[in-house]
Amino acid sequence: MQYQEFVNKITEDLKLQFDEVRMDGKDRIYIAKGVTNVSIPLKPMYQEYQFTGYKQTFKNYMQIINDILNTYRFKLDLNNVFPFVKSSEFGKDSQQDFISEKLFCNLSLFWVADMGEVFRFITKDDLANSNIDIDTLKTKSFENLNKITNILAQLDKTLPIYSLRFNTDYAATLFLSKYVQEQIQRKVGDDILFCMPSSSTFICAKYQESTFNTYSKILKHLITIDNDVNKISDKIYRQNKDGTYTIVA
Repeated sequence: MQYQEFVNKITEDLKLQFDEVRMDGKDRIYIAKGVTNVSIPLKPMYQEYQFTGYKQTFKNYMQIINDILNTYRFKLDLNNVFPFVKSSEFGKDSQQDFISEKLFCNLSLFWVADMGEVFRFITKDDLANSNIDIDTLKTKSFENLNKITNILAQLDKTLPIYSLRFNTDYAATLFLSKYVQEQIQRKVGDDILFCMPSSSTFICAKYQESTFNTYSKILKHLITIDNDVNKISDKIYRQNKDGTYTIVA
């Protein structure tokens, strides 16, 4: 089977097994059973299918999915919870009541449980089932985020435009971490242009009127060529010296 044929078939077969099955972005599939849900990347499934065949791949992933979903009550592990930046439109077509709050402009902060291969977006039911209050979740998630280190480095020696050196699904969210904020202050300044085209990409540059048009064009190009399917925003933002956020392009 070609990739799209495989995606269509496994989607229909999974619909026979679970309460809700739908595409979650371009190359992920969202699966829910009761209040429990999971988002699975499709390309690794297709790669496994090419080696083991459809029947064995379906059996293997049914086991993986059920290991996550078939739990009487999902219990949050506070050592594996993180904040996660997404578009404010994320989850509006879902029946799940995700924990979220407005971040700035058209972006919101959600919370996820990092389960290794997949993220589980945390719901109000998850908190109730785990007997955890939202303030504890927020405090612990930022403690965990601040333990992740990364280096803010120039994309090119000729241009003071910066991105995170090491690839991570938390790249955009690391903008909020103390470690990355300190680097931004030291290397870029306190008035910045930045973009978050996807979960794995954060790019920033110093805001100056003299370079605004040039840097905006470069950032727009980088947004266009970003190939992570977990999209966040195609906008360019400014954070000024007062900490005020605006969409500037």
